[in-house]
Amino acid sequence: MVLLVITYLLFILILLLMVAFLVLLERKVLGLVQFRKGPNIVGIYGIVQTIVDGVKLILKNLMVLMNVRKFFFLLAPILSFILSLINWFFIPTPFILVNSEFGILITLVISSLLVYSTLWAGWGSNNIYSLIG
Repeated sequence: MVLLVITYLLFILILLLMVAFLVLLERKVLGLVQFRKGPNIVGIYGIVQTIVDGVKLILKNLMVLMNVRKFFFLLAPILSFILSLINWFFIPTPFILVNSEFGILITLVISSLLVYSTLWAGWGSNNIYSLIG
């Protein structure tokens, strides 16, 4: 059981590191396209830039307006992040994390549940235009 939890946590860590390096690669390519150097200020060759951006995003002041539905407004991004991470466990890969015959079906179900977090964020903002379109 402990080994299974460590495997899942290691998979999530590797997944988040892959996303961080893809963001760094995107910034480097955009810097080349726009004829500028790109992110190279924080760390060696800008490797720590994505981590610093994530810490800055987390430490920003949380601004919650007075007329929002706080439960849905705050729960929607957390639900979206958790469902996105859970979705990776059921994608069929050469190494099996979750042994399920219905891996693709479960992936589609979780992906369809992600729509609700977007709707909750819009509805929780209590804006008259949030649910149009």
